[in-house]
Amino acid sequence: MVTHDQEEAMTMANRLAVMSEGQIVQIGSPNEVYEYPNSRFSAEFIGSTNLFDGVTVEDEPDYVYIESPELPSRLYVSHGITGPLGMPVTVSVRPERIALTRKPPEGAFNWARGRITNVAYMGGYSLYHVKLDAGKTVIANVSSLAITELDTPSLGDEIYVRWSATAGVVLTS
Repeated sequence: MVTHDQEEAMTMANRLAVMSEGQIVQIGSPNEVYEYPNSRFSAEFIGSTNLFDGVTVEDEPDYVYIESPELPSRLYVSHGITGPLGMPVTVSVRPERIALTRKPPEGAFNWARGRITNVAYMGGYSLYHVKLDAGKTVIANVSSLAITELDTPSLGDEIYVRWSATAGVVLTS
């Protein structure tokens, strides 16, 4: 079956093929393609994502540290990429993997401060657009329960975004 409807493809298919300019760029189950895109194109094509550009500063089999001018903290991803230090990379973090907090996160990695610039209430969740201090806008998909626990953040509020080491996927192309 051929479709341009991503939701239809994700719900109907056992395997997906992502194509760009007539070439297949990734094949896998809907879960594999969404959770582990193999390129920036696949990450952006299937669903929404937040992308952080940076360079590797430490790379081990179990993790990689990345410095990005878009964040005050280093990115820490819990899988290595086996590439040279200083290699340009992009980290993809899906909006549902981003958490909001009113207090500064305790960890030294995977967080930034910003201001809420837009809120879209969707019923069971809300989409928060947060403009980080460095200027980048991040989208967080936050459940209604989590919003209530945060005392319902609103437009203009200062907020922190954070995510776990397993939330990001390092993209080298």
